[in-house]
Amino acid sequence: MSPGNLSRIERHERYRLPLSAMASLGRRLGLVLGNDLDSQVWARAAGGTAIDLLSQWRFSEALSVLRLRDAVVTSEDPVTELQAQILGAWARTRCGQPARPDVLHDLGMQARERGAPRQAVWAGVLEAELHDHAGDGDRALAMFRDTIKEADRAGTAVDILCARAAGARHYLKREEFTRGLASLHDLAGDADPTPGYGQARVLHARGLLSAQAGLLQDAVEALHGAARAAAEIRNYRMAGTVERDLAGVYDRLGETEKADATLVRAASLFTQAGDSHDAAAMISNALRRHIVSRAARGIAGRESAG
Repeated sequence: MSPGNLSRIERHERYRLPLSAMASLGRRLGLVLGNDLDSQVWARAAGGTAIDLLSQWRFSEALSVLRLRDAVVTSEDPVTELQAQILGAWARTRCGQPARPDVLHDLGMQARERGAPRQAVWAGVLEAELHDHAGDGDRALAMFRDTIKEADRAGTAVDILCARAAGARHYLKREEFTRGLASLHDLAGDADPTPGYGQARVLHARGLLSAQAGLLQDAVEALHGAARAAAEIRNYRMAGTVERDLAGVYDRLGETEKADATLVRAASLFTQAGDSHDAAAMISNALRRHIVSRAARGIAGRESAG
């Protein structure tokens, strides 16, 4: 059996598979499993691995891990089950599959009732993003504000950073760049020397907002930090995306050589992420810019000589 077959596993309890039959497949998907394996260890390992994969933007692999979890007979606590449902919704939306905000709202309410504030924050951020993508910007903004308050009150550092970054990106979409930057101002932990997903998200959002606000040097500094943090957690797709955005800022500053070199770095990172299409696009863009730049210098040289 391969990970690709997991979508065809019947989820009905009657047809679920014994844990021993799935352990080897779990290890192939990155689950760290010892010999003393039981259903609780299995559930925790699957959830932890899914979180790691999601933080690296390896969404289809995260879905495979969560499907694998559902294929095994386990006795789980309600919070673990809620977490798996929220993570699954997150992965599906990033894979282009539909998700319903009312379902996320219900999961968030259940998480609060069961004393699981982190999971409630995750559900709140995703629900707000779904409203945003559906064009209901005012409702999304209200939800982002409420979720950020909830994260500040009961979330961990990474929850706070990710909630703030998501809210800041909403301001970016609304073209309210000053308000977006203000929402990230003096945010505790964003300059933490320990890289992480939350730090990468905040710095990326700050860089994009700074660029749109015309604060180009601030944008360069923030995007450099975001790319470094993303690469440290092996989120090469995010690091490549940040480098691509950084190349655009260098271009606006007139630093074409730095822009070209940054596009090449972006191509390398996309290649590491297995994204050959975006890697090829970065190389093509860099070559096209290089040819145009050389042609422009040649014309300028001939005019000067004449």
